This record gives sequence, structure tokens and C-alpha cells, in this order.
Amino acid sequence: MNSADVYVAGQKDSQACYWKNNQPVILDSNGFTGPTANKVIVSNNDVYVLGIGIGATTTALETVSMFWKNGVLTNLKAALSTDEEQVMTITDMEVVGNDVYFVGYTKKPIITFDDYTLAYWKNGVKTTVRNYGHYVQNLPQIKIQNNTVYITASANGNETLNGYYANSIFNEIPNSILNGLASNGSEMFVYGTLNNAGYYKNTNTNAETSLPAPINGITKMQFTTDLYLTNGSNTIYKNGVSFDNSQPELGGIIDFKIQNSGAYKITQVAVGDGYTSHLVVNGVEAMHINDSEGTFMSVFVVQN
Repeated sequence: MNSADVYVAGQKDSQACYWKNNQPVILDSNGFTGPTANKVIVSNNDVYVLGIGIGATTTALETVSMFWKNGVLTNLKAALSTDEEQVMTITDMEVVGNDVYFVGYTKKPIITFDDYTLAYWKNGVKTTVRNYGHYVQNLPQIKIQNNTVYITASANGNETLNGYYANSIFNEIPNSILNGLASNGSEMFVYGTLNNAGYYKNTNTNAETSLPAPINGITKMQFTTDLYLTNGSNTIYKNGVSFDNSQPELGGIIDFKIQNSGAYKITQVAVGDGYTSHLVVNGVEAMHINDSEGTFMSVFVVQN
């Protein structure tokens, strides 16, 4: 395997940060409390990070979505809100070339009840996807394929994501719990759980696949020339067969990436009343952090 740069998003000493090849890069938080970097993407040598922090208003504390490009912070709540629509949360980010996409929820500030609207932004330009008319508590994901914007979503605004939008057209998958989107380079797939089994669907052909036990759900999925997935245990499956189940004592998989046949995974394991996060590379622990000191949330790998 060729060498690779490994990026891990998370928190260290109550500061948002990412690690590059085990070396922490602390991100400016501009006074926000308890910031955490949740996702890191590297594209065209630029480092994009999505995170969250707590900020103070004149009346209360509020959660604020944060974004860094090459270490420069943008307060997404301030940058993307308007007088008519206030950004409540940004739940996911995608980068295609130099285009940056966010997905999340807005709310009309002049209305007393929680009137939430699902929306996405491309380079700061908003597209409204759906108005739910009430409070929504779920975490839509976003991916782009052939200029089509795919977003996992809820049919009724409940916590469970049971369908997806393709360019703002909703496609419901009844009884499903969708956890994400994955592309094989030409087609987009949604994945999760259906009828207590691992499940994914090709959104281009509508072909659906259910997987037998022990894959009783798919929490993360990635295509290379093969299909890799995990059910949140310590095992990565390759084309339905166990591929990497190293270091089971280090807990379940939070995120993973396959790059040039190498396996990079973030795991978390309970320790006393807390937990420890680990980065495991090709079966060997590369680094770890206790929750009293920080956390690992996601991993991204760039081949050299």
C-alpha cells in the first residue's frame, strides 16, 4: 500500500480540532464553548471541517454550527440565516471539487411555534426542500452525484429518516431507518435498516438489497471497486464477508474509510462511566483519546 495522509475530526482539551497523521491541529473557536469538529473532508488540498459549539445570545445559550476552511472559521448560523429564516442546525456537509454543500434546518423567527424547513446550501445559496411546519429532530445527510442532490429525510419530520430526496423530489421507503448515502461513482445508494436487516437501495435502478444476519443494519457504507460496510460492531464487511474485525476490545465502529485496500476506522469503547476513542489503521491502533480529554468523530484519508 502507498502512503496516505489520515485526517481525524474531533475535540481535544475542549477545543475543536482535527488530527493529520496523529498530529493535532487546533481550530479557532472564536469564543464558542465546547466546540467539536464532527466531519473533515479534504478536496484539492483544502481542508474542510464541519462542527458545532455553544454560543451566548442576549437571552440564552444556543447551539451554533461551525465551519472551517483551512482553519478559517465561519459561523454558519450567522452566515446562512436571513431576516426571514434562521438557521437552527447544519447536520451534514459535502464537498465536490471546490463546491461546498450544507444541509440542515431553518425556522421563521417571527413565528412562536417551531416551524422547521429542510434546506440545503451550495456555496451559500439556499434551496428549500420541504417545510415540516413543526419541530424536527433528525440528522439528514447529503451527497451529490451527476449534479443531483440527494438528501436522506423523514416523511413526517419524526426522528427516523425513512426516505430520501433527489433534487427535492421525495422518495419514501416505508419501515426503513436510513443512516446515509454512498456512491459507486455513477450511482447513488441509500443504506440503513429495513425489517431488522441490513438494507441498501440503488436510487438509480430502485434495486433493493437486504443482508442476512449478523448484518442487522448498516451504519456506514463505502464503495471502492468493492462494497464495504459495517453494522456498528467492530467488523468491516467486504462484499458481505468479514474483512476487518481487528482489535474488537476497542469497541464499535463510529466511522471508517477504505483507501487503496487499507482499512482506517474510528472506534469507541465504554470505559467506566465514559469512553475512549481509537483510530485503528490496518488492524493496528494508531492513537486514542479518553473522553475526559476529547473525542474522535470521523476519519478521511488522502492517498499520496
